[in-house]
Amino acid sequence: MIAGLSPVPIWELRDLESPRVWTVDGYLNDLPSLTPVRGTIQAEHRGNVLAVHGSLQTIVTLICDRCLNQFNQQLISTTEELIWLGEEFNDHEQLQASDGSEQMTGLLERLDPQGPFDPQQWAFEHLNLQLPAVNRCGNECPGPPGLSTSASEESLDCGSDPRWDVLKQLQMSDPEQPDPEQP
Repeated sequence: MIAGLSPVPIWELRDLESPRVWTVDGYLNDLPSLTPVRGTIQAEHRGNVLAVHGSLQTIVTLICDRCLNQFNQQLISTTEELIWLGEEFNDHEQLQASDGSEQMTGLLERLDPQGPFDPQQWAFEHLNLQLPAVNRCGNECPGPPGLSTSASEESLDCGSDPRWDVLKQLQMSDPEQPDPEQP
């Protein structure tokens, strides 16, 4: 947990004359990162919505889905979000009554106006959204370990990862595969 990023009641944000700003500098429990998460989060109560702006960055270590090697990935999140405060809304007039309503297209998030806003959870969610769906170490990725271009090299490779054995068998049985012995 990052010091100073504890949840704050939304009514407390409503009573402020200016937006509340948190400085982020530390490690999030649920996001194992190589470097501390650094940046700022700002929240402003605007009637029926909570306007949140954050600029965060860190570096995480991931495992490549192709070669299984570790690599470092920088995560940067610069996000502005309007969060609806209250019950589900169906009324367009209710939406128009809030400050900044011209920006409110596709509101999906909702918070209880009597509940808290958790800046640490917000930071985790937005950095987590920056994680790649497919982890690739880069354009120079060597591919799956233990796979080589010739069958004779494969038979000599006894130290490879056994999880790739089925792929090796498919590669060897593929009639479309050019024979490496022929010029």
